[in-house]
Amino acid sequence: MAKIVAWLVLIFVVLLALRMINARKARSRTRGAAGAAPAEIPAQPMVRCTRCGVFLPRSDASPIAGGYTCADRECATR
Repeated sequence: MAKIVAWLVLIFVVLLALRMINARKARSRTRGAAGAAPAEIPAQPMVRCTRCGVFLPRSDASPIAGGYTCADRECATR
């Protein structure tokens, strides 16, 4: 019985050590990535094309009477 308890304690200690090592590596990765992270792209309002129904960013849409349409898609030429 004592051997089983000793093995369980040993397994627990090894798993705890591995978890601590992985946590330290993850923390160092996030610190290193935070400095090299690209600037965030600001969120843009989405609009729906009145002809085909596709949602796209307002900057990519062409305004028409009554709404927006896809600027580079087939529905813009219809």
